[in-house]
Parts: sequence; structure tokens; C-alpha cells
Amino acid sequence: MINLLDYDLEEITNYVTSLNEPKFRAKQLYTDILNGKDFSDSTVLPKAFLDKVSISGAKFQAVKIYKTFKSKDKTIKFLFKLNDNNLIEGVLMQYKFGKTLCVSTQVGCKMNCAFCASGLNFVRNLSAGEILGQITAVNAYLKGTAKDRAITNIVLMGSGEPLDNFDNVAKFLKLVTSENGLNFSVRNITVSTCGLVPKIEKLADLGLNVTLAISLHAPNNKIRREIMPISKSYTIESVIEAAKYYYTLTNRRVIIEYALIKGVNDSLECARELSALLENLTCHVNLIRLNDVTERGLIGTLENKMNLFLRELLINGTSATIRRSLGDDIDGACGQLRNKELNLQTNKVQKVKTTAVISKDIQTKKTTTQNVKKQRNLDNKSKFKSNNKFSKNAKNLTNKNDKLKSKNPNVKQARNQAFNKITKTNSKQKYR
Repeated sequence: MINLLDYDLEEITNYVTSLNEPKFRAKQLYTDILNGKDFSDSTVLPKAFLDKVSISGAKFQAVKIYKTFKSKDKTIKFLFKLNDNNLIEGVLMQYKFGKTLCVSTQVGCKMNCAFCASGLNFVRNLSAGEILGQITAVNAYLKGTAKDRAITNIVLMGSGEPLDNFDNVAKFLKLVTSENGLNFSVRNITVSTCGLVPKIEKLADLGLNVTLAISLHAPNNKIRREIMPISKSYTIESVIEAAKYYYTLTNRRVIIEYALIKGVNDSLECARELSALLENLTCHVNLIRLNDVTERGLIGTLENKMNLFLRELLINGTSATIRRSLGDDIDGACGQLRNKELNLQTNKVQKVKTTAVISKDIQTKKTTTQNVKKQRNLDNKSKFKSNNKFSKNAKNLTNKNDKLKSKNPNVKQARNQAFNKITKTNSKQKYR
């Protein structure tokens, strides 16, 4: 299957010429797919051309909006369906400066952080076109176009670890910032990572200069290893050094993401330790109240303690703010919508299977009952025949006796005469 959103304009042109079509069709095709259109929506491309595209196995769109969840604060969460029926999530957040779309980079996640629902399962990486497809789908949903976008900012903070899918993420960044594409500014794109040190350095070397956000969530290795398995491979010190390298090459301030977890990383001592760790890094700390994930069992810090933590950072000279929480009423944590939908589908399948088993049992019971009834009928029929035969014999015997009675009405007298005759004869023979 060919996903046309994986292609840049040059690759689209090569594809179009392979169909023996003129090159100008490539720009028309590319505009359609960037505008979120599908085969049936195209009003420019001729049917003969579209038929060729369809026969080649190509798909206009890699992602379709499956469900939407709207919050009272105008946040919209999207459940997307991919062409292979896998599900991913995205979140559209409204700010004064515009609309920010949070997109996913993997189906699930391999990092298995203790506070995240996405890490409960991993399926596969997303292609560059599948990451881009989330943007084209939502942009079309908002009535935007490639030239007049309704989305102003992109954050790669949905399901998955972006730098674990480095090649596809790198191509996506080139596609989405291309002048021939959606033409996003790199300053309006943020890539988040839990701290894959070699990939942070590799991203810096690309020269794309997007904003780097590091999910740190701890002030030291001891705490970080308890909640983030990746820290067993890369120490917190090595992550900070990679962040410094990124700033040196891009001149972009690094964002430190810090989710406050009750009783784990929210003490004032943790705040002081975090300030000391970040002392020589040009960065800003985003404090986040942890979204509760039932499967994980961790609880977010209360608001008053978050404020004390923030105050301690500011006192120690660390730039920090508490990030505004959006969409609390429509499932906060990454992976929650997808997991709920998968659980719902699983329960439906189990219900169907259970119903089928019950139906089979009922059918078996019904068949057994029918067999028992059938056997009873056969037995009754047999008994009836036997009884009928006995009755017939009894009737014949009765008729015979009746005939005998009719010939000799005084049977008792005849029997007595016969007995006397026999007795008399035997007496004579005895005394002879």
C-alpha cells in the first residue's frame, strides 16, 4: 500500500510520471492530499487519473478521525484510525496565540514510564505520512487549507517516544516545514523526548532548530530510575549534557517537562536539587500536575504543594511556570482514550463470544431435550404396541372362554361329574 502523505512534492512527481501522466498533475494531487481530501472529495483531478491512483494501491489519507471528545474549555481530543485499523490519539488545544495540535509518533510506546498510559503496550512506529496525516485531518476538520492553516503550532507529545522513531520523525519535520508543503515554521514545532541521548545529539545535527522538550520528571538518578526505565541506559547528567549540546547548536531554549507526583518527586528538597541540576542550562521548566492513570496507581500533587514547589524553583533562580491543564473532563493522560476504546472493543468481542457460547449451550440443551422427548415417544409407542398385543391376547382368551361357556353353561357341574368318574375308576383299579 502506498501512502501518498509519505511523499514530498518531488516524490509525488516521480509517482505521477510512473503512471504515464503529465507532471502538472503532481501539484494538483499534492494540494488535494495536503488539504485533507480523499478520492471522492477531489474536484480538480479527472476520474481516469484517480482510477489509476486507486489501481496502483495508493491512499490519499493515512489517518481518519474516528471519534472526537470536546471539553468545556474548548479542548478537542481526537481518536484517529489508521489504514490498518490501529488507533492513535491527538489533542487540539486553544490558546490566545492560536491552536496547538499534539500528535502521536507511535502506536503505543516502548519506554514504559511509570506514570504514562501509552507505555502499557507498543504496536509499531508511525510513518512520516501518518504523523503528517493527523495534521491534515484536523486542519480539514477545522475548515483550514494548506495555504490558510487553522493550526498554528505542533507538539510531538502524544503517544510514543518521537526520537525512538527518529527517521520517520525527521522526514515528517522536513515535510511539514517544506515551502511546498504545509510550510510550518520550525519555531512553532516542539519535539518531546524522555532522554535518548544519542538521538538528541542527532536531532541537533539536523539543523532544523525545532524546540526540544525533555521529559525529566526527577531531580536525580535515584528517583528517575524508579519512574523512567530509560534512565537505566542514560543518566540524568548525560541527558542534561545532551540538552546543552542541543542549545549550543540551535540557540533554542530547552523546555524541561516535570510532572509532579505526590510523595515521589514533589518535595521542596527535590525543587532545590532540580534548580542545582539545571543551573548551567538555558531552559524553562514546565510544571505539570500528573494526570491520574488508573492502571499505574500514581497520584498527582495537590495545587497548594505545586505552588510551593514553583516558588522554591523561582527563589533558586530557575525559570518555571505551572502549565495550564486542559481537557481534564475528557481523559487527561496520553493513551487513555485509545486504551478505553480498545478495552471497549475487547469487551464487545468477549460479549459476542459469551453470547455465542450461551446460544450453543441452549441449542445443545434444546437438541438434548428433543432427543429425550423423541425417545420417550418411541418408548410409549412400544409400550402401547406391547399393551395392545397383551390386550388382544386377553381378548382372544376371553372370547375362547365365552365360547366354552356357551357350549357347556354348567361348567362346575361338568367338572364334578368328570372328577367323580375319575375317582370311581381309580378306586376300582386300587382294590382289584
